[in-house]
Amino acid sequence: MARALAEGEALLGSAFEERSEEINGLIGAHFAPKTLDAVAQEFAAAAAQSPQSTATNEAVAALASVVREAAARAVDDFKKVELWIALKAPPISDGNNFGADVQNFVSAEIKKMRHAADAMVDGASNYHWQRGLGIEKLASEANTETSKGKVEEKEDGKTTVKTSESTKETSKASPPIGDFVRYTVALDVKQYHASYSQLCSLRDYYLKAHVLLQKNMKRLLDPRGDGGGADRGVMSMF
Repeated sequence: MARALAEGEALLGSAFEERSEEINGLIGAHFAPKTLDAVAQEFAAAAAQSPQSTATNEAVAALASVVREAAARAVDDFKKVELWIALKAPPISDGNNFGADVQNFVSAEIKKMRHAADAMVDGASNYHWQRGLGIEKLASEANTETSKGKVEEKEDGKTTVKTSESTKETSKASPPIGDFVRYTVALDVKQYHASYSQLCSLRDYYLKAHVLLQKNMKRLLDPRGDGGGADRGVMSMF
């Protein structure tokens, strides 16, 4: 219990605000000011050089990984604060439950943000799966051909006929379908924008959580008001 309380308390000061600034730095480092049309043209130019290539778009894949790591960290941070709030909950009793209501509200809001961040962890795998299905349509088709023949053999004046069979595998490259080429480019652009949007959301989640915690810190620390103080009993949620 002491460990859980310590981990939660470590995030109550300026930690969430600092996390928000860190993610804002990631956004500035990975996303130059440009339109999605400009991004699409860059990806299309790369695809045009080798339209049948099955190579991964490394730039977009890297962005998806950045989001996954940031989201996983946010999930862990929010979990620690949720647990801290739960451990600080007062005994259930009649009356004077406003402080506990504040705790429940703050915990519920942080939980919503945690669930949203948790969904972002799957972004990279979903992107690669969808892109793989599109790339599969651009890959070369392998064809197997089987041929049969008859061979006559003579032995001791007798003629026997044997059937021989040979198999060969050939690769037939068909012209790429334009819409599938555009599909992969559009999917790359979609993931590029999704990565930007998700990092912005994570940045804002941290900032919202920071403000929510700071505004309600007195009630979170002392929900019953047992510690006294001039504002004891004052209803000042949010």
